[in-house]
Amino acid sequence: MDQTTVYNNIVLDIEGTLCPISFVKDQLFPYFIKELPTYISKYDFPLDPEKKSNDEIEKLLTKFDKSFYQNKEELLNHVRKLVADDIKDPVLKQLQGFIWEQGYTTGTIMAPLFEDSIEAMKLWSILCDGLYIYSSGSVKAQKLLFGNVEIKRSNGSLECADLNNLITDYFDTVNTGNKTKIESYSKILKNIGVVDEEGKRKCLFLSDNPLEVQAAIEAGMTSFVVEKPGNHPLSEKDRKSYTIITDFKSLFGSQ
Repeated sequence: MDQTTVYNNIVLDIEGTLCPISFVKDQLFPYFIKELPTYISKYDFPLDPEKKSNDEIEKLLTKFDKSFYQNKEELLNHVRKLVADDIKDPVLKQLQGFIWEQGYTTGTIMAPLFEDSIEAMKLWSILCDGLYIYSSGSVKAQKLLFGNVEIKRSNGSLECADLNNLITDYFDTVNTGNKTKIESYSKILKNIGVVDEEGKRKCLFLSDNPLEVQAAIEAGMTSFVVEKPGNHPLSEKDRKSYTIITDFKSLFGSQ
């Protein structure tokens, strides 16, 4: 890739942008559902939200609606349904982060980022003021993912790489808000210190979701829709309304 860019700050979505949607659907979600009963089984139900517990998962479970943590099976069924319906529930996302940690730590899970996105992240970390992640997954889950990236070597072997050193900061729906809301992107801009209109335009947000791209644009950012294999099909209206990126190389210019 050529080593120039017109952007000062980069904000990136993960699923469908930096890595295949299939990774989340086919690896992360099934692993979480498989391991969840083991984690839940060690607690006595009903759970008590007033209990002074040092167990982070136990405290987290009591953040679900009271009707769900009275009974183990009720809680399991509720969480399974949230996952099946792909509900961006903040408590669920935090719970997933704790359970995925075991999979990453043991080497069971490695994140298969798109090769061009890895190269782009490396360049942006050098060329730009800041490289940020904004995902519905918790900050904990984001750091785990980028700390365990699958790298394919020329001889066909796989290695695990940590890319967290490339990233300036992380945003999720708990600390920032819904990804389709304009105010969430305004909050990100304020957090990274961009206040003037030119600075906002030089802040690039990339996502596979046109609704997120629209919200970022309305907040003053430059934003493009990423189209990668396996992503949800874009409508003709989306194709006419937004700039579509299929290869990160197109975002870099010549010297």
